Amino acid sequence: MKFISKAFIMVWAIILALGFNTLPAGAAVPAGAKINICINGELLHFLEGEQTPEIIEGRVYVPLRVIGEDMGAQVNWIQKSRQVVINRKNKDFIPSSRGESGEIEIIIDGKTLAIPEGYGKALIRRGRTMVPLRVVGEAMDCKVDWESDTKTVVITSAVPVPPTNPEPAQPANAITLQLIKELAYYHSNLKLLDGRVINSGDLLNMDINEFSEEQLVRFESYLKELRKYPLTVVLPGGGEINPEAIGIMGTSQLTADQMEAYLAGEAPRIKTKMEKMGREFNSMPKLAELYLKIGEEYGIRGDIAYFQAVKETGYFQFTGSVQSWQNNYCGLWATGNPCTSEESLNGADPDQVRFEKGVHGAIFSSPEAGIEAHIQHLYAYATKNFLPEGKILVDPRFSLVDKGISPTWLQLNARWAVPGITYAQSILYDYWAKAF
Repeated sequence: MKFISKAFIMVWAIILALGFNTLPAGAAVPAGAKINICINGELLHFLEGEQTPEIIEGRVYVPLRVIGEDMGAQVNWIQKSRQVVINRKNKDFIPSSRGESGEIEIIIDGKTLAIPEGYGKALIRRGRTMVPLRVVGEAMDCKVDWESDTKTVVITSAVPVPPTNPEPAQPANAITLQLIKELAYYHSNLKLLDGRVINSGDLLNMDINEFSEEQLVRFESYLKELRKYPLTVVLPGGGEINPEAIGIMGTSQLTADQMEAYLAGEAPRIKTKMEKMGREFNSMPKLAELYLKIGEEYGIRGDIAYFQAVKETGYFQFTGSVQSWQNNYCGLWATGNPCTSEESLNGADPDQVRFEKGVHGAIFSSPEAGIEAHIQHLYAYATKNFLPEGKILVDPRFSLVDKGISPTWLQLNARWAVPGITYAQSILYDYWAKAF
């Protein structure tokens, strides 16, 4: 199970330095002190073992995921050209090659970021790219402040300028009710600021007065993301299906030929992308038949599980912390920190899964074992049942899942991936539906 979505991992482990060249006067903080991060009114919570903010030589440093996840940007590190690419608009934008200056270049929405003199240059430390976040934050229309009393970094997005001739304002409660109704249509999981995970369809049964202004603002941002996807999935022949009705368990609708034909069609684009990133292109493995076969043995939709693997592995290019030789297709136990080799298998077969010191995520003995672990993990989310008779446990996190908590794909949002606003929608619309 993943605690945070792919964007957080940014598996090359880039970290951004907060843009205080030194802490403000009177803000001396001892090394090891707890530093808080607050973005648009929400205090970030870091899981055990996750990289947390820290003081390094009088400066506050924070994990890159505050940019990738909580500030709505997509961040890529291009090793060959030593470029940090931050995209808020065109998520597929990759810059052209650059000169051999040797310095790290930061590009935001296609424009090179100029770091003012005195803020310091981007640098590599302990294998991580460090840049001043104040400069990046302000370039992304954000304000960065330091509250010395609470040792909190406060990041605030700029407030949009109101239109010249605004429409007459609606009563606040009417606006809120419309927001809640529209969110409910999607029947997608959401994570509330108090940590609860709910299905948006349940909002209609809740007292809207219990939600704070901060929560309503967050709801608006959730709705903006959800609107990127239609309310129905169009199937061959013109039929449509509501995504909330697509269960994790069920019969696959795609054939192995259709699934691999889709990947073959995407291969030239992915190859070009890898070349621009300075990475070697990995040939697409033939795994579709295995996903269908093993998925059927568990009653799991192997075709959609396959495209979840395509999403998680970046078309099997493994540009993150999990590597192709691990046969780990859904990032099991990839929590952002390398394993110690002391992790518990929790009853999983030691002949088929293991951990290795310094390696991110579990290591499976074969593609078949890795796929079965993936299917078992989905099985744990979808049903309270024991494994089918005769099956051997391969998933080391199977016992850690709250069984049956997510019987549909949309209910994986905010659980398999956090916050994962459109995690499942992406699997269904951006991959699976395109393969028909």
